[in-house]
Amino acid sequence: MKRKNIKSSARRGAFGLLILASIALAGAAAYGELSAEALHSEAIVCDLHADTQFMITYMGYDMKKRHRSVDWGPAGTAPIFSDIDVPRLKEGGLDMFTMAVCPSPKTNERPGAVAFVRRSLNAIDAMAAKNSDQLAVALTPEDVREISASGRVAILLAVEGGQGIGEDLDVLREFYGRGVRYMTLTHAKNLRWASACGEDNKADFDGLTDFGREVVHEMERMGMMIDLAHVSESTFWATLDAVDCPVLVTHAGARGLADHKRNLTDDQIRAVAERGGVIGVIFHAGYLDPEGNKPRDAGLVADHIDYIKALAGVDVIALGSDYDGGVNIPPDMGHAGRLPALTKELVRRGYTEEEIRKILGENFLRAWAKIETYKR
Repeated sequence: MKRKNIKSSARRGAFGLLILASIALAGAAAYGELSAEALHSEAIVCDLHADTQFMITYMGYDMKKRHRSVDWGPAGTAPIFSDIDVPRLKEGGLDMFTMAVCPSPKTNERPGAVAFVRRSLNAIDAMAAKNSDQLAVALTPEDVREISASGRVAILLAVEGGQGIGEDLDVLREFYGRGVRYMTLTHAKNLRWASACGEDNKADFDGLTDFGREVVHEMERMGMMIDLAHVSESTFWATLDAVDCPVLVTHAGARGLADHKRNLTDDQIRAVAERGGVIGVIFHAGYLDPEGNKPRDAGLVADHIDYIKALAGVDVIALGSDYDGGVNIPPDMGHAGRLPALTKELVRRGYTEEEIRKILGENFLRAWAKIETYKR
C-alpha cells in the first residue's frame, strides 16, 4: 500500500507539473503575442511600394474612409483591390507608405507618360491637402519621423517606370522638385535606355545606354533613390557600375527560394547589401511561391526574409507590399490593417526586437539617409 501511495503521489505531482508547464507556455504565448503587438505599434513601419494612387487619380477614391472592394467608385463599382486607406493604415501601424505612380504608356514609343505623372501628382497633392490632418508627403527620412510623431502617416512619392520622364532630365528634376523621392528605372517593358526583366533579349544595348547612365548619375546627384525592381539583370549590374550610392529594390523576393524572373538572384541580393541598400520583400504570393505549394499566410513573406537574412544579413531587408497592385497577397496580410501579422510571425520565429525594428522601417530610413549624402 505504501508503494502504491508513492506512485499515486508521483502521478499527482507529475500532473501538477504538467498543468504548471501548460500555464507557463500559454502565458509565454500570450506574452509573445502582446509583445509583438507592442513592438509593431512602437516601431517605425515603412512600406516601400503600393499602387493606391491610380484609384485616387482616376476613380475618386476617398482615403479618409474605410473601404471594402465593393463599396466605392463611380456608379457603385470598384476593382477587386482596395488595400489602403487612412483607417487601415492606422490599424496596421504604418508610419509611411508609398504612392507609386506607374505611368502609361509603358514605353517611350508613344507620348503621354509625362502628362500621366503630372496629372497623378496633382491628384495626390489635392488628396494630401484634403487629408492634411492625417497624411503628409515626406521629403526626407527625418520628415517620416516627424510626421509619425505628429500622429499622421507619411507619404513617399515615387514614379514606377522611367518612361515617366519622357527622356528628359529636366522632367526628372521637375518631379524631384515636386516631391518624388524614388524612381523605378523601368516597369514591365524595355525603354530606349534601360531594359526590363525578361526583356533583355529584345534590347539592342547592354544594360544602360549613355542616356541611361545620365539618368542614374542625375538621380544620384539629386539624392533621388534609384529603384531596381522590375529591371533586367543587365540593367541592374550596369546601374551599380554607374553609381556609387546605395540602391533600392522596392518590391521583390529571393529567386533562390522562388524561381520567378521578378525575384533577385543571390548575387544581386549580396550586391544590394554590400552597397548599403535595401530590398523591400514583396507580399505577392505569385512571386514568393509561384508553384503554389505553401500555405498562404504571413509565413510565406517571412520565408523570404529568413532566406535573405541568412544570405546577406538583416540590414538589407525592408517591406514592399505591392498593396493595391492587383496581386495575390496572403489573406492574413491582405490589406494594410493586417500588417501586424508579419511582426507576430517574425517574433514567433525568434527575430530580436532590434532585427524586427530594422526590417519594419529602420533599414530603409538608414539607406535613404545614406543616399542623401551623395547629393552634390
